[in-house]
Amino acid sequence: MLRHLGRVAFLAAAFACLGGPAQAQYRYPGGYGGWGGWGGGSTVGGDAARGMGVYAAGAGAYNEQTAEARSINANTAMQVNEYMYQVNKNNAREYYGRSQREQKEASASGETTYRRIHDNPSQHDIQTGDALNAVLDDLLNPAVPYQAVMGAPQPVDSRLVKNIVFRYAANMIAISLEDLSANGVPDVLLTNPAFQVERDALRAQVAKARKEAKESDEISPQTLADARVKIQALQQKVALVLAEGSKDRKEADNFLKALYGITKMLKTPSVDQFLKGLDRYPTTTLGRVLSFMSSFNLRFGVAQTPDQQVAYTQLFPMLAQLRDQVQAPDSNPYAAQAAKPDPKKVTAYFSGMSFNHFGPQPDPHAAPVPPAPQPAQP
Repeated sequence: MLRHLGRVAFLAAAFACLGGPAQAQYRYPGGYGGWGGWGGGSTVGGDAARGMGVYAAGAGAYNEQTAEARSINANTAMQVNEYMYQVNKNNAREYYGRSQREQKEASASGETTYRRIHDNPSQHDIQTGDALNAVLDDLLNPAVPYQAVMGAPQPVDSRLVKNIVFRYAANMIAISLEDLSANGVPDVLLTNPAFQVERDALRAQVAKARKEAKESDEISPQTLADARVKIQALQQKVALVLAEGSKDRKEADNFLKALYGITKMLKTPSVDQFLKGLDRYPTTTLGRVLSFMSSFNLRFGVAQTPDQQVAYTQLFPMLAQLRDQVQAPDSNPYAAQAAKPDPKKVTAYFSGMSFNHFGPQPDPHAAPVPPAPQPAQP
């Protein structure tokens, strides 16, 4: 279990351990606008939680010392990381199946396409990013020791990093949203007819978001805004029908918080803003590149320019060598799962936050941080 503890800082440069391993606190990601994680002086601990850097970056200057932050349980966060890894397998199966159809490989299956890309990639597979993504999935397997990957010291030229085509994997998060809205709903919201209108409207909106993500790996801002309106409508009905403090109310509120959180994660990050931090360093490390990609749920897109193609040609053997060094297991998306991922792990994670936290947050750079209160004078 200890080898996983580095992964549980689930908010991507947004966690720091408190007094012991069971508790963690939320932190605004250092160096927002430049990520702050590229240089040799910073640590990689807490930078590798898949997708949550997007949430943290959009959360504003959240007070590190709030009760909500202190309530976040690191073990729960680790379970959510495991859940997201399994969800990504579903995303990968869809991708390989789609690739097989697009390439019109009539005699091949999606799994055959995966095996070729994973085991014997062509130069084309490297340039499309597919071969690099296959290695990335292996390296992000929860069975791999965290520090062995995120602490990988191999130097990487900053110019090479800037020639990586980073693609935000919105479909993976959309799968989580769909899974939660279908399989993580509290019984009271499923059985009480008072919630049927709002519940059906929300499900229809989630289906629309999932369709957009599946077709283009992107969801429009309007679709996300409409989804939050539907969540708010259900939240208001819950407040009217269920007594505050009751078991049903708590379960419904925690479910809605999780939906809010995932919709926040679906906003495509402004990657260029975070890459500005590289301007201060001629080189970074392979571990920090992987940490950045995991934190912000990034994949390798298609290399199109000569510089991008050269970058991929140089980066692929580095990734493959690291995979061999850490003995990362094959993350075959077609392998049988031990158990179906439980979306309620996401509900448990967001339960420690208040609804206020999901609304508009202050710009952390709009005003100076207020000074700490001074002790009372005698």
